[in-house]
Amino acid sequence: MKKSALIFLILTALFEVALCGLYGNDIYFTKPKTWSEARKYCREHHTDLSSITTKDENQKLLDKRNTNSKALPAWIGLYSDANDTWKWSGGKKALFNRSRLMNPNDRNRCVAQNEEGWWKKDCEDEFNFYCFQSKLVLVKENKTWEEAMEQCRQQHTDLVSLRGESALIKTLQTCREAQTDHVWIGLRYLAGNWLWVNGDDMRYYARSQEKAPQCPAKSRHCGALSLEGQLWDSRDCEEKLNFVCY
Repeated sequence: MKKSALIFLILTALFEVALCGLYGNDIYFTKPKTWSEARKYCREHHTDLSSITTKDENQKLLDKRNTNSKALPAWIGLYSDANDTWKWSGGKKALFNRSRLMNPNDRNRCVAQNEEGWWKKDCEDEFNFYCFQSKLVLVKENKTWEEAMEQCRQQHTDLVSLRGESALIKTLQTCREAQTDHVWIGLRYLAGNWLWVNGDDMRYYARSQEKAPQCPAKSRHCGALSLEGQLWDSRDCEEKLNFVCY
């Protein structure tokens, strides 16, 4: 009976978020700053520096500028750390085509975008920049998965789904101040399948494996995002964690 009631509770809101599922928006600032100063400003007033994972996202950022400013470099959240690993600010290891960099052999570690492409620049150079403003809500209360879903639906819309690389990065940026090392997301194992409770497609797996774990242990039928591993994992549904809502 309890399982049937849970399935009904999940399915009553299926597809609701898919119709309005924006994770946030980007803002262009004409206030030249170093890369670190730009990130500090974005984190204090918004969420973080902007990330780009598709050509469409890249063009949307350019479209926020007027025609005369599209040639000017503007900081995005992409940088290379001391181990020469490319990352997104506040997000995760960056997966992108290195040929996108206009000057790949340059030793600078911070990236600025203009209409020609992405440029490795000295992080102390001062450029305009983009900030990402998240529309997601990090709830810093410890709840079971079902309690988290109920609270999201009562006070917001639903638990967040990770429908692609961009969504994963933006969710990680939103969770920078989480008080648990995992956060609940809207992923549940039911009737032999993993599903996003808002009906999003499961083709994208933000995991170390290409496929979702089949037949997980009975207690590990709920999905949580690991903030350290930057991937989702199956967890005990009765565990109490912070969570992220639309």
